[in-house]
Amino acid sequence: MAGEAKQLQSIPLDTIGVNGLDTQTNPTALGPNWFTKAHNITYTEGGKVTFRKGLKQGTLNAGAAIGAIHEHYNGTEHLIFGAVDGDIYEVDLTDKDNAWINPYNSAVSTPDWQFVNFNNHCFAFQSGAEYVHYDTSVTPNVWDLGRNDSGYTAPSGVTTFDPSCGLGFYGRLWVGGITEEPDVVFYTNVLGNHKWGSSGSGYIDLKSVWGHDIIVAIKAFAGKLAIFGEENIVLYNNPQDPSSADFALDEVIRGIGCVSRDSIQEIGDDLYFMSKTGVRSLARTAQLDKLPLTEKSITIKDDLIDHIINDTTIKSVYVQDEGLYIVSFVNRKATYVFDTKFITEKRTPRVTSWDWRDGRNPSSLAYTQTYGLLVGQSSGRIATYEGYYDVDYSGSGVYTYTPYTGSFSTTWIDLGQGVLSSILKKLILVVSGGQGTDVGLRMYRDFDTTPKLSRTFKLNPAFSGSPAYWGKADSLYATSKFQPIYGLKETSIPLANTAKYLRLEMDGVTKGYKASLQSLSLLFKKGKIL
Repeated sequence: MAGEAKQLQSIPLDTIGVNGLDTQTNPTALGPNWFTKAHNITYTEGGKVTFRKGLKQGTLNAGAAIGAIHEHYNGTEHLIFGAVDGDIYEVDLTDKDNAWINPYNSAVSTPDWQFVNFNNHCFAFQSGAEYVHYDTSVTPNVWDLGRNDSGYTAPSGVTTFDPSCGLGFYGRLWVGGITEEPDVVFYTNVLGNHKWGSSGSGYIDLKSVWGHDIIVAIKAFAGKLAIFGEENIVLYNNPQDPSSADFALDEVIRGIGCVSRDSIQEIGDDLYFMSKTGVRSLARTAQLDKLPLTEKSITIKDDLIDHIINDTTIKSVYVQDEGLYIVSFVNRKATYVFDTKFITEKRTPRVTSWDWRDGRNPSSLAYTQTYGLLVGQSSGRIATYEGYYDVDYSGSGVYTYTPYTGSFSTTWIDLGQGVLSSILKKLILVVSGGQGTDVGLRMYRDFDTTPKLSRTFKLNPAFSGSPAYWGKADSLYATSKFQPIYGLKETSIPLANTAKYLRLEMDGVTKGYKASLQSLSLLFKKGKIL
């Protein structure tokens, strides 16, 4: 009937962007459960989009970028080590103004150490440098060159023992990447004195195993010894006794290697690492009893390849309590976050990208039992991952709170009317928390490159419960792992014009409070053929 009113229709977008970032696929071929930009955001346990947390500095400037951070247990206490230039410091985060203590001055000028805990001792390795040992058998505990250990004997045929990587596992210390023998793994005798050249120590020469390659990293995996080269990966069975007949080559994975020692993280029973084509994992399938290498970054593959081609200075960490594999291209100031708790329809973790301004970007990363995630910053400070400001420390208890912006862009959302153009009526958002957060919303229609609608609004939900102003003296943040509960805010935005396809962009500037997008709905009416 000509005068009949057209029925108001609704598209619920509650799962918008739930799969995270996909820059690899044509955005017109993606569903609304993907984002084409996902910047400084992460997800709640319920899968709702929320801000990443902030970085709160816990030290003054150490003078240069923090090249490595590590937590070591010496048998009685947990210690934090930080590497600056060629120095290794103990770091006392309980005394921010005097955090850098007891420095060890090595003979190198770079801080690219790999720290390895073994038998209550700590060892540090980097390419082209003699390894150093934190000796807990003396009081006070001290760092020293490994060759100064009592009873030390260099492996046969090696003049300068300078392994670039190591592993403390299966009762032994394993090292590789030595300048004179880059494809030989050396191992110590068992536990006790962890010595080289004594009875029970030995080596694995990979020249006849993988041809020519250079050892990048050594890891324990599924009861096996995994040796990562630049172009290959080798697995050995029964590494508990490498002198026995049971110690045998299990598999050589050819043509795929690891571009960065510090990209490798143990995640459950798996290992994630950065190959030349992006993030991959070793994952055993019991049915076939083989090791398929699964790609974890196919949704951002070209982006990662571009970074890898230009610079392979990579640091990574696995944040256990949040299930996040964070990998940072240090010199490119690009950080990607893989949420391993959620597997998308493409069999990958969902991915977002993070960044920081003014020297806050990571130059090293570590997950610690004492402090959770620690970030060594390029500005020379160590920061914890907490709150919803980026917080700078200038000494004497003085902090500066800096907001940051989280943002996302949707795919082109098909309004499902075929040749009909829909009459846009209203967009309804429900956001939890975010007291005082400034939000910007832009709407694009039918593949336009300029927004048809641009609105700003402020979140101002009522409090329910006691507010905790993070960073202030009366903060509840440090005494409870749970955030206070804040109310919900519904925002209704009237729309106009018609469209067949819509794309939304949203950004929010933090005000110190957690905010999460709970629901999003679009109301429209059937239009006419255009």
